[in-house]
Order: sequence, then structure tokens, then C-alpha cells
Amino acid sequence: MTTRAKTVVGILFGVYLVGVGMLAGVVIDRMRFDRQRSEALGRYEHALREWQSHRMALEKSAEGRR
Repeated sequence: MTTRAKTVVGILFGVYLVGVGMLAGVVIDRMRFDRQRSEALGRYEHALREWQSHRMALEKSAEGRR
């Protein structure tokens, strides 16, 4: 293999490694974002259920007074 061919193969291999590294970074970032999003949505749904049950209790107590 000539020096020029080795250089071209080395450059292509470097570009390949950079591309794989970028894709891995994107995948890891999406996984972290999805986990954080799931945790935030879980807290929101819990608060929403508490609020809805509180409103239902208020409505039931208002109906009982009629």
C-alpha cells in the first residue's frame, strides 16, 4: 500500500469514527431527554390526578348539601 492510499484510508476511517461518535452522542442525548421528559410528565400527571380528585370531592360535598 502506498503512502497516499494509507493517508486516504486513515482520513476515511477518521471521518467514520467522527460520524459514529456524533450518532452515539445524539442517541445518548435523546435517551437522557426522554427520561427527563418522562419524569416531568409523571409528576404533572400525579398533580393533575390530585387536583381532579380534589375537585370531585368538592362536587360530591356540594351535591350532599342540596
